[in-house]
Amino acid sequence: MTRGGRGWLAIILAALAVVGAEAAVRLGPAPPAAATAGTAPSTTWLCPHGGGPGWTGTVEIANPTGATLDARLTSYADGAVGTPKDVSVPPYGEVLHKVDASARAASTRVDVFGGWAAVGWVVLGGAKEPGLGAEPCTSTPGQRWDVVDAVTTQRSHSFLVVMNPFSIDAVIDVTLYLPEEPPVRSNAWTDLTVPAGSSVALPIGSQKVGALGQSIVGVEVTAARGRIAVASAVVRDSGGIRSSLASPGEASRWVLPITGGTGGATLSLLVTNDTGIRFTAQVLARGVDPSAIGDLTDVRQGGSSTTSAQIPTEGASAVVVETEDGTVTAGLRAAGHGGDDAATGGVTTDAPAWVVLPSAFGLDPVPSLVLVNDGSTKVQATVSLLHEGGGSVANTAEVTIPAGQTAAVPRSFLARDHTAAVLVDASGPIVALGAGATGSGRYAMSLGVPIPAGALPDAP
Repeated sequence: MTRGGRGWLAIILAALAVVGAEAAVRLGPAPPAAATAGTAPSTTWLCPHGGGPGWTGTVEIANPTGATLDARLTSYADGAVGTPKDVSVPPYGEVLHKVDASARAASTRVDVFGGWAAVGWVVLGGAKEPGLGAEPCTSTPGQRWDVVDAVTTQRSHSFLVVMNPFSIDAVIDVTLYLPEEPPVRSNAWTDLTVPAGSSVALPIGSQKVGALGQSIVGVEVTAARGRIAVASAVVRDSGGIRSSLASPGEASRWVLPITGGTGGATLSLLVTNDTGIRFTAQVLARGVDPSAIGDLTDVRQGGSSTTSAQIPTEGASAVVVETEDGTVTAGLRAAGHGGDDAATGGVTTDAPAWVVLPSAFGLDPVPSLVLVNDGSTKVQATVSLLHEGGGSVANTAEVTIPAGQTAAVPRSFLARDHTAAVLVDASGPIVALGAGATGSGRYAMSLGVPIPAGALPDAP
């Protein structure tokens, strides 16, 4: 090639490079190649459990597989990151690991390696804030979370625990929804930065927010940047705490189990659209046909609002909420035998296999567990205990759940080890929830964790 030809070639290549660079800016980086699925999946669980002065926390890791799993726990609170702790979870067993719960913003990240495990939390309030709270952690951080259990009355204090354990800052907006007033959007909680590798607690009753004196408050937390996990924590001056994982959005149908309380519950609904929805609630219970609730049949709830209603329940029950023309977020609160009540969200889908983590901790613990079958055919379930020692599946029982009803796992079976997780393997789709009560009046409910399809290749 002549010198002149080489000169023209250099000019052409330089021009192509400029065009390519401009295209890259417009199109952004090329998407990465799809990852190849491994034979031993790993998962990350986020536990925004919260805490307070004198509180103690326990993270529960239950392993329903036949392989030993490794897990790493990392604590976060108010910008401080704890030293990671490594544990081994035996096959068909569990680990109950103490974690820091001394601050309102306390939270824990759990990385599980080598297979699938269910992860949850239990918090015990201190002497000045007695109570019990329990919930499953989440393995799906997201950009939207809904809370339906907040209050801002004089003697109750509600907090949003917002967890961002990732390497980039998250930017969030918080909107409060009230029963009969317009939504509240505070400048203090608009474009709020949650720093990378941190967890923060936002006091819903703060005067800066401007939503005081409300018996029920719904909250929508959205992340314009990053991914987060959110939970609510409620502390009452007269004693009692509630700890509830937020819901990752609205749906047209919710199943909300309840067990272990003194009877009756409070149903809370959050509607974030401007037009409102129509809904109907009914109760499922053992030995009876589904029962519609007279005052909650074909009810209209206005847009951008939160509402609550008393629900007649007894024993192992479930509330089913269905909407006609929109979506809603639902939660349930139940009273215990003392001043401590419990709260949990609902589920939008059922599954044939669950792990229910223990929640009966304290003086004279009494565990309970309800299985809900909202389908049209009878379901047979095998329940097994997953002890701390692990090693094998032992202590099994058979439970039948009639169509459209609930069934309680015998308390005599659960009492064999009140700190054991429960593996539920059913012949059809169901919903599972556990609860714990203590002689000191503490009470908590905790939804089960559905087992993903194919996650238990070594299950017996």
